[in-house]
Amino acid sequence: MLEHFSKWQRITLYAALSLWLIASVASVVLGYSHLFGALGSFALCISFVVFLTDRFMAQEARRRWDSQILTQSRMMWRYFSRIEDAAIKDPTPMPKLRDQITNNFDDLLAAKAEEKAIETYKYELAFSVLGTLQWGFGKMLIELIRGT
Repeated sequence: MLEHFSKWQRITLYAALSLWLIASVASVVLGYSHLFGALGSFALCISFVVFLTDRFMAQEARRRWDSQILTQSRMMWRYFSRIEDAAIKDPTPMPKLRDQITNNFDDLLAAKAEEKAIETYKYELAFSVLGTLQWGFGKMLIELIRGT
């Protein structure tokens, strides 16, 4: 989930989540329904920060990766063209070299496709839903729990 976050961003996030959890539990125990509801907006804020930061960083990584694929494909094409034109000598036989380049490039594209398939925002979604429900219905939940 947080592979694009730096160490300090993760520490800050975990501190904010801990603060939210402790304050939410304390507000339930003490019966502070307005504070409990307000903490729901804090959880929603955390989920938006995580979602937007992670999404932006993932887009940047994808942009760099796409640029890398283009650069590597150009390098492979130029190298192969120079070998075919006999401008340079490579000790690897041409059919084997052709297979190696094809396999390496196919592996690169497969890794990129796998990376795109994994990208989900389930944690951000869970915190958004939880925060919104706590914000909107927190007072009613506290009243239900405390029997007031």
